Amino acid sequence: MDTLIHSVNLHGIQNSFDPSIEVAVKLNKLKDSEQFKPILIHCEGLLLWTPNGGKLVVWNPCTGQTRWIKSNHRNLLLDRYVLGYVNNNNKSWDSYRILTFDYFYCCLKASPLKFDIYEFNSDSWRFLDDVYPNSFIHSDGVTLKGNAYWYALDEEDSLLKFILKFDFTTERFERLRLPLSFKSTSYVSVVLSVVRGGKLALLQQRVDDTDSLKMDIWVTKTKIDEAKDLLWSNFLVVDLGKVMLPDVMMVPYMSFLVD
Repeated sequence: MDTLIHSVNLHGIQNSFDPSIEVAVKLNKLKDSEQFKPILIHCEGLLLWTPNGGKLVVWNPCTGQTRWIKSNHRNLLLDRYVLGYVNNNNKSWDSYRILTFDYFYCCLKASPLKFDIYEFNSDSWRFLDDVYPNSFIHSDGVTLKGNAYWYALDEEDSLLKFILKFDFTTERFERLRLPLSFKSTSYVSVVLSVVRGGKLALLQQRVDDTDSLKMDIWVTKTKIDEAKDLLWSNFLVVDLGKVMLPDVMMVPYMSFLVD
């Protein structure tokens, strides 16, 4: 057994706790053949890893609660996962869900896009046979207020870009608005993040009319659960100049933090 001790300074975010909390948990040491992949997914305190060996791991670092989940028939190296929960008045461990889809299709369109969902309460997977977003997903998913969000493109019209939302309560997809000034024809890459207070952030790299590389960050104006659609404000613009793209280009599975 290994012991992980981590000190977290909340800076007054949650006044009902001591401003500095030390979290100490014990983790089972994994065998060499079961090393974790570097992709980490989080949802309001729960962490999801995708190790080798055909299993997923969900871990609560505050309580030490851990669940090993046998994957469905898909390939862990090609699938994408997002962790969310059903919004109800009694949110608990059993309210959480895992949504997975075949990322290989999004890249090569080699097979129909299929979604599977894992339920914590039943400890089982099921296929969402009547759910199809007609979209290509081009970012890792983030979870906010229990629901998942991606940057996506329409299957029929690649110039039509939007934020794709999956509601874990209704199990339906919805398209939401990008910033009005979003440069859809010159983008290099897009990454989503969550802002403290219930807002969504978007970081975009794009090439302007002078072939200069720009980085834009937008943040939603209102909390994600207080508006039917998204309204954005420009948070930051950085001019990176005329640089070689491979040296500074972001990749969709990167993450960033706006405080």
